[in-house]
Amino acid sequence: MRTLIIPLLLAAAGPALAQPAPAPPVAAPPAAPSTCSVTIVRAPDPVRATIEQWLAKEHCTLALQVRIIPTEGGLYLLATDEHGRVRERIVPDAASAGVLIASWAADDGLGGAAPPVAAPPPPPAGYSQPVYTGPAPIAAPPNYSRPAYAPGSGPVTAFGPGDFRPTTIKDDDDDGEPTKVKEPPHPEKYLTLGAGLGTNAGGTLRAEIDLYSKNGWTIGAALGLTDSEMTVYGDSTTYSNYGYYDAHITDYSFALAVGHLWRFGDWHLRGSAGLGLVVSTMNLDNYNYNTGSYQNGSGSMTSPYVETSLMAGHSFGATKAWGLEAGPVFSYTKQEWYLSDTMQTMYREAGNLMFVVGLRHGL
Repeated sequence: MRTLIIPLLLAAAGPALAQPAPAPPVAAPPAAPSTCSVTIVRAPDPVRATIEQWLAKEHCTLALQVRIIPTEGGLYLLATDEHGRVRERIVPDAASAGVLIASWAADDGLGGAAPPVAAPPPPPAGYSQPVYTGPAPIAAPPNYSRPAYAPGSGPVTAFGPGDFRPTTIKDDDDDGEPTKVKEPPHPEKYLTLGAGLGTNAGGTLRAEIDLYSKNGWTIGAALGLTDSEMTVYGDSTTYSNYGYYDAHITDYSFALAVGHLWRFGDWHLRGSAGLGLVVSTMNLDNYNYNTGSYQNGSGSMTSPYVETSLMAGHSFGATKAWGLEAGPVFSYTKQEWYLSDTMQTMYREAGNLMFVVGLRHGL
């Protein structure tokens, strides 16, 4: 019996003894670090360099395609990740753009958790939301090309030569400073209407127009209307000529004038000299003491005429097209009037110093 049991026990234990000892557990290989790709499709070079510095320090988990477009208020960011999600934001500078793009690439939730900017400005003109079609780069928005814009430099106003309407422009010289406001140019030619009083005249009206102007020199025309009174006494030794004449004279003058203008900011000094003709009409009333009778008559004549002026003025208004000026105008003409009743000649030397105020407008 014992002989039977021992062989049976050995047969049962044999397979168990033949099994190898269990191997020690093998440690799992370290997980390969996740990789990502951030493709900057469009960005100014300085902004691109700053963003790449931020991405070099970040552990990324998402592939992004990024466009950075300068716009009002800073930089407009548009990013599309590998899952087709689109993120967009406006940030003030390149450093802020680098932090935000690194956050999006790391997918740490910071980009989406930030509250939206209150009342963000609309996208630039001509821009439309791109449609994601796959991992291939998305074509740049059409009809959009603008010079680099320095953040913080707001719109300024400038005026072009010959254009009195303001035009809004932006700083495009990349120096970080806003463009200075340019003053509108003063017109080179003017139309001037004036009125005044003179030492030898009751009043005068004038019109001047600049026909040619270059480097402050002008050639123009001057028209004048002057009213004056004159009293002439006859020869008391002559019976027929003893009395006086009251003459009412109206002068219509025309002269071509050469002038020069000196400008001191909005102030100016203008001198001119002119040569032309004057047409004079005279109404003559005569009283003779010897006969106690009145006579009257009228006549007209044309004579040479010269004038010179020196005017000081100031421009005003947003366009600098209007101005006021004032100053003296001196004119001179010499005339010989023949009196038919006495068969004598009456001489008139009309030197007149007038003070004139004028309103000017650019042509």
